[in-house]
Amino acid sequence: MARAGKEDRELNLLVRPPDPPDRRIGRRGFLQVAGLLAAAGAAGYAGGTVAGRGQDDQPSAASAQPLPGNRRNERLLNIYNWNDYIDDRTIPLFQALTNIRINYDVFSSNEDLLAKLRAGPTTYDIIVPTSWFVPTYLNLDLIEPLHQELIPNLTNIDREFVETDYDPGNRYTVPWQWGTTGIGFNRTRVPGGKVDSWAALFEPPSNAGGHISLLREVTDLIGCALIYLGKSANSSGDADLAEVVKLVRSLKPKLKKFTTDTYIDELAAGETWLAQGWSGDVFQAQDQNPDVAYVIPREGSLRFVDVMCIPKGAPHPGNAARFMNYTLHPKVQARISKYVSYGTPVSLAKPLLPSDQTTDPTIYPPASTKLSIVTLTGQKLQKWKAAYDQILA
Repeated sequence: MARAGKEDRELNLLVRPPDPPDRRIGRRGFLQVAGLLAAAGAAGYAGGTVAGRGQDDQPSAASAQPLPGNRRNERLLNIYNWNDYIDDRTIPLFQALTNIRINYDVFSSNEDLLAKLRAGPTTYDIIVPTSWFVPTYLNLDLIEPLHQELIPNLTNIDREFVETDYDPGNRYTVPWQWGTTGIGFNRTRVPGGKVDSWAALFEPPSNAGGHISLLREVTDLIGCALIYLGKSANSSGDADLAEVVKLVRSLKPKLKKFTTDTYIDELAAGETWLAQGWSGDVFQAQDQNPDVAYVIPREGSLRFVDVMCIPKGAPHPGNAARFMNYTLHPKVQARISKYVSYGTPVSLAKPLLPSDQTTDPTIYPPASTKLSIVTLTGQKLQKWKAAYDQILA
């Protein structure tokens, strides 16, 4: 599937034939599926279904009544999500159910998203940052509380995504999907056809020069380098960060690039042999090239949760809550998770997923896997960003 360039930021989506049912769509490569249906559905849908009962794709009775909870009386919803992070049916079906038109825009890094929000008011109603940035959004007063009364399906969320340190009780966030950071590799291009350590990236074989990529993302780049160096994944010590800068800068002559949105295609095409990447994205490359594999290194890695939030002063917070509620229906969660190959925060969706997905330890790692969750705020964020800028300089 060809992808549009980065400049095609706004998706005024049109109906098109769906991709094959086994097509996976990664967290980061550009969305060209999904589309806007004409207002075929009905207008009165305000909530969805509780605990998975009922249907996710049956229109309710038509209504011309305004929907409560919005600052603007419009049947419109503006979403700003990661590149390629949704299946091709969720948006059209939601529009048919609710007669709420969706504008869907995309970004490729947490830094890009935060910069957009800090630049001033936007028209976005839903943004999808990674959870470790939520404290920063709260401290900067960039997001607002959810209309929880419009999200009865909050009861479907697994407890570990409710009792969190970044947003206890889901007052500001609703989990979208979760995953891990690891290494995507071409089995025909690495010694023995296997990789099990961060050393494959940070001490690569000499013949791999020009075929290695690292993520263009502060948290993953710094956090995983810290883990490789035997430091805490949450360290902000000056000496530790200096070691990270020295390590990664020494690798630059061997790198193909830093990227968050091209490594899927490059792994699939055999251009990249070793790539730091996100789990679901590497699985998309694997769909296109069976020689591609994914591993969580033995030293440990990072676990992330991407969460839906409402920007402060959003024009349609009520519509945002309705979409959040819809995506928490087990059938919808299963459909999204099956496509993107990331973990679902709704266990009720798991029986609807293929068994080879729910039993895959690279998608749902066992408890013995060393995974760290990073939280970035205040001085720590500034220091990590400064180290990141030194690396890229």
